Amino acid sequence: MSYLAKILNQSPVIAAVKSISDIQKVPEKINVILILYTDIFYLEKMIDLAVAKDLLVLLHVDLFKGLSRDEYGIKYLAQKTGIDGIVSTKGYLIKAAKKHNLIAVQRLFILDSSAFEKALRIVNDAQPDFIEVLPGLVYPRIAKKLRRRINQPLIAGGMIEKTKDIDDILAAKAIAISTSNKKLWTYRNY
Repeated sequence: MSYLAKILNQSPVIAAVKSISDIQKVPEKINVILILYTDIFYLEKMIDLAVAKDLLVLLHVDLFKGLSRDEYGIKYLAQKTGIDGIVSTKGYLIKAAKKHNLIAVQRLFILDSSAFEKALRIVNDAQPDFIEVLPGLVYPRIAKKLRRRINQPLIAGGMIEKTKDIDDILAAKAIAISTSNKKLWTYRNY
């Protein structure tokens, strides 16, 4: 079991953050953040605060501004920023992240059965460490079917609004949920 999987087994909520203010509000029981919508100038400050709070940092590279979305951009992030891993919809960035020893989380939008099949092809090609399924509310309905076809730990994100949503997702054997909803960062059933 990977280090991230062990952490998520203890605390299955990933706080999706957009600002330093968001990071300041992350409760102690959360161990992992996903940085969204930032740029190369703001990232260092966000990482410094996250490190001070002893948080594992994932960066959504598809939403990151100021750096090329290619292997050199990933190499720079791996060697110069202190992030622990990336989240991306792009298989080639997942492969680059793995090459540069970053945790690689493949984000998949599963909106219908053809998207489901395409997602499986992407996963088989990129071989991410983790898979994030969006929208998260669809996860309980497809979890068994998905787990029969892939081996990676599964995270659910997007459109998660209630603690019951988290309960249903975790009961369907997701390792974690990711959410920017601060009310859910204090989820207590773990």
